Amino acid sequence: MADLEARIRRIEDELEIGQLRARYCHLLDDRRWDAFVDLFTEDGSFTGLEAVTGHAALMEFFSRRVPALAEQFWHFCTNGTVEIAGDTATGRISMEYLSVTQGVSYVSAGHYDDVMVRTAGGWRFRSRRITFYYLSPLSEGWTGGRVPRPGPSPA
Repeated sequence: MADLEARIRRIEDELEIGQLRARYCHLLDDRRWDAFVDLFTEDGSFTGLEAVTGHAALMEFFSRRVPALAEQFWHFCTNGTVEIAGDTATGRISMEYLSVTQGVSYVSAGHYDDVMVRTAGGWRFRSRRITFYYLSPLSEGWTGGRVPRPGPSPA
């Protein structure tokens, strides 16, 4: 019975972590800053364009600096992995990011590396690090035209 309970708890943890990651995208895109910052532990950190730690620094960065970089943005995350060890989880999730800056549409992709911890309020990010693979104006495409287009096969 203990094995079954442990397996059920793991499934519940994985589902809750999936919801945490999804809420991150939705709350960020909707600019719901108070709820967004609450997805992190009090000493939680984000590393990307800047490295910030703690709720006050997260609030300042995301509510002021991020909107100054892009008028609009949308995050899409897929292919999440997670390893759970007790009350700590680590994982990676792929990310596509679309944005508009000074009237120019951009396309980008990358991934997040996460460390999450179980708290009294549920799973939270202890740290989240974003790595971009590219960021390019949509009109140029993500490859900058360097990848040959498929054509007819030689006869």
